[in-house]
Amino acid sequence: MNNKCKKVMFVVPDGTGIRNYLFSEIIPNLIKQNIELVVYHALSDEAIIEVEKLHNIQLTKKTISKYKETVLQKLLRESICYGRLIYNAKLDKNPTVLSNWKPKKKGLQKWFYKVVEFLGKQISKNYESILCFENYYQKQLLKSISSEKEFLLDIQPDIIFCTHQRALNAIPVFKAAEVLNIDTIGAIYSWDNLVKARLSVRTKKYIVWSDYMKGDMRKYYPEISEDNIIVTGTPQFELYKDSLLTPKEEFFTNYGLDTNKSTICFSGDDKLTSPYDPKYLEDLAEVIVRNNFQNKVQVIFRRSPVDLSGRYDTIINKFDFIVPIEPVWSNTQKFWTQLFPYYDDVKLLANICKHSNLVINVGSTMAHDFAIFDNPAAYLNYDVTKDENWSVSTIYNYQHFKSMPYKDVVYWINSKEDFLLVFEQAMLQKKSLAKDWLKIINKPNNNSTQTITKLLLP
Repeated sequence: MNNKCKKVMFVVPDGTGIRNYLFSEIIPNLIKQNIELVVYHALSDEAIIEVEKLHNIQLTKKTISKYKETVLQKLLRESICYGRLIYNAKLDKNPTVLSNWKPKKKGLQKWFYKVVEFLGKQISKNYESILCFENYYQKQLLKSISSEKEFLLDIQPDIIFCTHQRALNAIPVFKAAEVLNIDTIGAIYSWDNLVKARLSVRTKKYIVWSDYMKGDMRKYYPEISEDNIIVTGTPQFELYKDSLLTPKEEFFTNYGLDTNKSTICFSGDDKLTSPYDPKYLEDLAEVIVRNNFQNKVQVIFRRSPVDLSGRYDTIINKFDFIVPIEPVWSNTQKFWTQLFPYYDDVKLLANICKHSNLVINVGSTMAHDFAIFDNPAAYLNYDVTKDENWSVSTIYNYQHFKSMPYKDVVYWINSKEDFLLVFEQAMLQKKSLAKDWLKIINKPNNNSTQTITKLLLP
């Protein structure tokens, strides 16, 4: 009788997969089923220690081999991406899809991307041409998988799971798995990813958050069988358990907040997504001062974890009712792909969402985080200056915002004068309409970790 332990391999190509998958109950659930787990990763030692400490386990792990992409492989991959973006923009009748194309434009890279864009335009004319390039690209990948084949033959996993579909360093091991006929599952990391044409990691099956995302995948990748796209929900929102919450009084005391004041959370985006965030924060503060609300309102400022700039410092120092609460992330790594949240940041974010009355930002997923706790969100919807390269009107025309069931799932701040009105409305209603939106983009259940665990059982 063969009592060999079944083996699951997690491929974690960057730090983004830690929160949703390594912090969730998926790993403990697999271990309870007597599954041997191997983590093939591009994480720092510090990140691995954080996961081991959380689950009180010792992981079997190996660092992902560096992928030396050939010039031809890169040419094909980037041409396919650009061709798909053009095709998707026409398919959706939405030119903002092309804003996801950000080629390098210096030196030899400039000329390389001129060739890429020429080829991309040619293949975008019909989907069969895109698939023809895809097939040729997949054949080229066979030249870069010898070490990964040896690795997999040595490890002998029964199934391999990828936490992010976009990562280039995960491509060879999944191509090797295909050749060796090992079962593979890939997670589509977020609800807005599919239109961006970066499905770099190809697997036998894919997990998505919702029927809406499954529809997106069928639309943008019709060659993928519907049976191989599985709706599981995401562990992202299941992490917000009651056990993470501290009483409001304790939380406010810890961060120097006043329980007698209403609390607005201003959540920042990264500099590329929203370059004028400091001005929006200043506009909010000036409205509070002008209306003599300093004794009634306080602002929690949570920056984007990847934004380490000092661009907000002047505003924060000017207004003492703005309380910055820093994300608990490891931002000491040399490469952005190794940045990761500590588990304490999950707790911190849960408490901010629970104990704030309103969140304000430019089109952030924080609207969904707040909806978990039935607290409202407001989107900034005016330009603070003329900039030919950036406008909120472009942001809100992005394809993923088409998933809104109706416009008023969030409040809209259409001018500086709207801050006060929106705040008063939010204080009056004291609930989130974004819950209706969340039900569309994420399967409305609390069992995604169990669902994913069952899929990973060999």
